[in-house]
Amino acid sequence: MSSHRRSRVRSERNDGHSPGPSLPKRSAYVVNGASSDDDNKDVSRSKRIKNSPSQDDRLRTVSEFQTGAITRILVKDFVTYEHAELRPGPNLNMVIGPNGTGKSSLVCAICLGLGFHPKHLGRASNVGEFVKHGKEFAIVEIELQSPPEERSNYVIRLQIRKEDNKTKWWINGDDSIHKDVKELMNRLHIQIDNLCQFLPQDRVAEFAGLTPVQLLHETLRAAAPERMTKWHDQLKELHKKHKDLKSTLDQRAEILKNYEARQQGSQADVDRLREREAIQTRIHDLGRARAIADYQTIRRLMAETKQRKHEARGRLRELEDVSGPTLQAVTRKKEYRDSIDTVVSERKRGLKDAEVACDKLLQTIEAQDEQIKHLQNKKDAENNLHTTKRSDLAKIRRTITDLEARLQNKPPEFVGSEWNQKIRQQEHLLRDNEAEKRTLRTQFEELKELNMRKMREKSAVEKELEALDSQDGQKLARLKKLHPDAAKGWEWLQAHQNEFEKEVFGPPMLNCSVTEKGLSDQIQSLLGSDDFFCFTCQTRNDHKKLSSQFFKKLSISVTIRTCGSEFASFKPSIPKEQVREMGLAGYAIEYLEGPDPVLAMLCSEKRLHMSGVGFGDINNHQYDLIANSGRIPSWVTAVSLYRITRRREYGDGAVSTFTKRVVPGRFWTDQPVDHAERTALRRRINELNDEVEELKRQGQEKKARVQEIDNSEEPIRQRIDALRKEKNELQRAATQYATLGDKIAAEKKSLEDTQKELADCRERMFEYSAQEDQLILKKARSVLEHKEQLSEIRNAHQALLEAQIRLIEARSDVQNLEERNARVMQELEEKRAEINRVEAEIAQLKTRANVAKEKIEEAVNGADDQLAYLTALAGDKSVEDIDIEIGAESTKLELIHGVDPAILRQYEKRAQDILKLTQEKEDMNTRLESYNGKIQSLKEKWEPAVDEVIRKINDAFSYNFEQINCAGEVGIHKDEDFEQWSIEIKVKFRENETLQQLNQHRQSGGERAVSTIFYLMALQSMAQAPFRVVDEINQGMDPRNERMVHERMVEIACREHTSQYFLITPKLLTNLRYDERMRVLCIASGEHMPAADDAKKLDFENLLSKARQRLVSSAA
Repeated sequence: MSSHRRSRVRSERNDGHSPGPSLPKRSAYVVNGASSDDDNKDVSRSKRIKNSPSQDDRLRTVSEFQTGAITRILVKDFVTYEHAELRPGPNLNMVIGPNGTGKSSLVCAICLGLGFHPKHLGRASNVGEFVKHGKEFAIVEIELQSPPEERSNYVIRLQIRKEDNKTKWWINGDDSIHKDVKELMNRLHIQIDNLCQFLPQDRVAEFAGLTPVQLLHETLRAAAPERMTKWHDQLKELHKKHKDLKSTLDQRAEILKNYEARQQGSQADVDRLREREAIQTRIHDLGRARAIADYQTIRRLMAETKQRKHEARGRLRELEDVSGPTLQAVTRKKEYRDSIDTVVSERKRGLKDAEVACDKLLQTIEAQDEQIKHLQNKKDAENNLHTTKRSDLAKIRRTITDLEARLQNKPPEFVGSEWNQKIRQQEHLLRDNEAEKRTLRTQFEELKELNMRKMREKSAVEKELEALDSQDGQKLARLKKLHPDAAKGWEWLQAHQNEFEKEVFGPPMLNCSVTEKGLSDQIQSLLGSDDFFCFTCQTRNDHKKLSSQFFKKLSISVTIRTCGSEFASFKPSIPKEQVREMGLAGYAIEYLEGPDPVLAMLCSEKRLHMSGVGFGDINNHQYDLIANSGRIPSWVTAVSLYRITRRREYGDGAVSTFTKRVVPGRFWTDQPVDHAERTALRRRINELNDEVEELKRQGQEKKARVQEIDNSEEPIRQRIDALRKEKNELQRAATQYATLGDKIAAEKKSLEDTQKELADCRERMFEYSAQEDQLILKKARSVLEHKEQLSEIRNAHQALLEAQIRLIEARSDVQNLEERNARVMQELEEKRAEINRVEAEIAQLKTRANVAKEKIEEAVNGADDQLAYLTALAGDKSVEDIDIEIGAESTKLELIHGVDPAILRQYEKRAQDILKLTQEKEDMNTRLESYNGKIQSLKEKWEPAVDEVIRKINDAFSYNFEQINCAGEVGIHKDEDFEQWSIEIKVKFRENETLQQLNQHRQSGGERAVSTIFYLMALQSMAQAPFRVVDEINQGMDPRNERMVHERMVEIACREHTSQYFLITPKLLTNLRYDERMRVLCIASGEHMPAADDAKKLDFENLLSKARQRLVSSAA
C-alpha cells in the first residue's frame, strides 16, 4: 500500500486504565487476520498474540452470545480500511476512536455484509463506492452466532467489485446468492432496515423524524413476535378492503336507484321515435334537393349575364370610334399649359432669391439693434452698480462703527467639551441603533437574495418539469442523465447564441432524428458516443470562443467540431439505384433529419454520405459488388457492420475487412417519461415553496424590528437637536466676539476696495458711450442697402404676375375643352364600368355554381338513382319554395318532442344492468359481513398483545426517565382505521412543565437524543433482534444527560440474556460506569500504523503498562 495507511481494531480486556476515557482496563490483545490472495477463499481464522483466553473461557464466552449476534467482523480494502478484524462482546460494545478513523465504516460493513442495501446507511447509493480508493475489490466477512443445536457459526462473506458494482456471496465457505443471505437474516430476526435495531450516524435525524404511525410499525418489528406484525398487516389490509368494498357498495346502490328511476321515464319516448324518423328523412331529402334547385337557378342567371356583357362591349366600341378627333385637341392645349407652368416656376425662384437677400440685410439691421441695446444695458448696469457701490460705502462705514461698539461687551465663557460629551451620549444611542439596523438590513438583504435564488430555482425546476411534457424536453432530460456536461453546455449555448458569428448547433442527439425507424440501430452503429454529444461550429472564431467558454470558464468536457463545407457538397460516389442493386436501402445520411451544418459535420467526420445502410442482410454476390466497387468504405445491415480498409501503398489487393454485430441504439429512440424524475421535481417545488414562505416570514420579522428602532430614534434626535442648538448659540456668541478685531480690519479693507471700484465704474461708462455711437452709424448704412433690395423684389414680383396671368388663360382653355368633351368621357367610363360589373357578376355566379355542384355531388355520393330522385323532388321549384316546404316539415317535427334514437337500446340494456347490480349488491353485503367477522376475530387476538407490548415499553421508558429525575410516558393511539394506530411518546425534562409530546419542535436536540436512546433501551429486554447498532447518538447531549444515559445503558445492556449492543462514539466523558460485561473497541488509523504481519507481534498489554508507568512517574 503506497500510503502506508492502515486501520486496526483493538479490544481491551484488562483491569488497568485505557489511554482514552477513564475506564477500567481489561486484558489487551490485537486481533488481526491475514487473508489469502485468492479473494474467493475463506479468510483464515484470527490468531491471538498474547494472553489468549483458554479454550474453556472461549466456549463460555461464545455461549453468552444470543443466536444471530455478531462474533467476528473482518474487512479488507473497505472504505478507510486496508485490513482489520474485530471480535465484539456478547453485551455492550463501546466502539471509540477519533473522527475519520473508520468507526462508521464498521457500521457500513455490518449493513452491507449482512445483505442489506446501502440506502439504509444514508450515504453512498452504490456498493462500489465502499471499495477503498485505488483498489478493485473489497471484502467483508461477518460471523454470526448459530443456534445451540448447530455445531458451527454462520460465516457470511461478501466481495464487492468496484468497476461494475457487482457483489459475490459465500455462506460458510460455499458459493451462495443474495437471496439465501436475506433468508438467513429473516430466520435470525436481523432487521437492518428497522431504525429501532440499526441506527447509523447519517440516519439519527431520520429516526427522530419518524411519524408516530411509522414508529409503531418499527417497534412491533423490533420488540414483538413476528406474528403480531403479520396480524397488524392483515388488519390494515382487511380494513382497507372493507372500506373499499363499502364505498363500492354505496356507489352500486346509488347507480341502481338511478337506473330504476330512469327506466320508468323512458317508456313514452320509445313510441315517438318512428314518427320523428320519417319527418327527419323528408327534411333531409329536401335539404339535398335544395342544392339542385340552387344550381339550376344559377345556370339561368349565368346565361342572362353573358348576353348583357356582349351587348355592352358593342356599345363601347361604337362610342370610341366617334370621339377620337376631339380628344386630340385637348391634348395639344395641355402641352401649352405645361410650358407656361415651367416659366412661372422659374420666376418664382427668382423672386424667392431676392426675398432671401432682403431678409439677410434685415437680419443684419436687427443684429446691430441688439448690439446697441446690449451696450445700453451695460451702461445701465454700470450706472446701477455705481449707485449700489455708493450705498455699500455708507453701509461699510456704519458696520465699522457697530463692530467697534460691540467690542466693548464680552459674552459668557463657552466650554465646548462639556456640550460635546452630552451630544455624544445621545449619538452613541443612535449609533447602536444604526448598527443594529445595518445588521437587520444586511440580514434582510441576505434573505431577499436567498429568496430570489429560491424563486429562480423554482422557476427553473418548473420549466424543467414543464419540459418533460414535450419531446424536446424529454430528450434534454435524457441528455442530462447520459452526459451532464453536454447538457450544461447546451443550456449555456441557448442563452448566448447571439454572441457568435454564425449559428452554433448543439448535440445531434437533440437536433437530429432518424426518419426511418427500421434503420435507427444501423445508423447509430456508424457513430461513436462523441458524435451524439458534440457541438458544431461553422467558423474557426466561433470554435475558439466556444472552446474557451466550455473548457476554461464552465470547466466541462465536451467535443467541439467545426465544418465549413456546405452540406450540398457531400455527394455519394455511387448512384442510389446502383446501391439498391447491392442490397442496401441507400446511404445513412439520407435517413437523417437535422440542420444542414450538423449533417455536413457528420458527413465530414463519419462519411455518412458514403456509408450504406440496409434493412436486411446481404448475400455473397452483393458483398462482392460493394467490396469491389471501392467507393463504399462501410455499410450496415440489420445484423452486422462492415468496414473495409484499403492500403494503396501495398497494391490493389491489400484490403482488410472489419465486421461488428449491430447492437440496439441508445440515443435516437423513443423513451418513456421518467415518472420518478417528475415526482422528484414536484417534491422539490413544494420544498422550495415552503422555504420561500419561511424566508418571507423571517423578512417580515426583520422589517418590523427596523421599524420599531426607527420609531425609537425620533425622541433621541430631538434631544440632540436641542443640545446642538443651545451649544451653537453659545459658541457663535463666543466666536463672534473673538473675531471682532479681524472683522473690523476686514471692513476697513472693504471700504478701500469699494472706493476703488467706484472709480473703475465711471471709466467703463465713458467707454460704452463711445462704442454706441459707432454702432448707430453702421446701422444707418445697412438701412440704405435694404431699401435698394426692396426695389429688386418689386420688379421680380411684376414679372411673375405676368406669367401667372398667361398660365391662368391656358388652364381656362384646357378646362373649356374638357368641359365640352366631358359627356363623351363620362359615357366611355360608364360603359367600361358596366362591363367590369357584368364580369364580376359572372365570376360570382361561377363560384356559386361550383359550390352548388359540390353540394350536389356530396348529396348524391356517386349514386345515379339518388340524382334522379333529388332532381324529380326539386322539379321546377326555386330555393325559396324548397325552404318553405322544409319549414313546414320542421314545424311538424317541433310539435313532436325530440327523443334520443338510442333510447330503446338503452332501455333494454338498463334492464339487464339492473338485474346484474341487484345480484352484485347481495354478494357485496355477504362479503362485508365476512370482513367484519375476520376483523373482529383478529382484533381480539392482536389488540391485547399490542397493549401488553406498549405497557412493557412504557414501564421501562418511564423507569429510565425516573432515574434521571425526569418523566416519560409511552402510549398508543387507537383508531377505527388500523393504519392510523400510532405510538405517542410524552416527556418532561423540567419540574415546572407538564408532559409534552416528543417532536422536533418542542424539545431540544439533546433532549430528543436522550429520549431516543431511552426508547431504544426500553426495547432491549423485549428485543427480537440479536443485536442493535447506534452510531454517535450521544453527540447532541450535554455532559449531564450523556452521563445519565450511559449509566442506564450499561445497566440495561449488560444484563444476562439480553441482546448484543453496539454504541459508536468519537468521544466519552471521564469516570463513566464500567461493567465486566462491557467490551471497549478502540479504533486507530493512520500512516504510522504497523503492517498486517507486524501487527501480530504487537503486545497491547505491554503498551498499556508503559503508559501507566509514565502517568505514575509524571504524577510523582
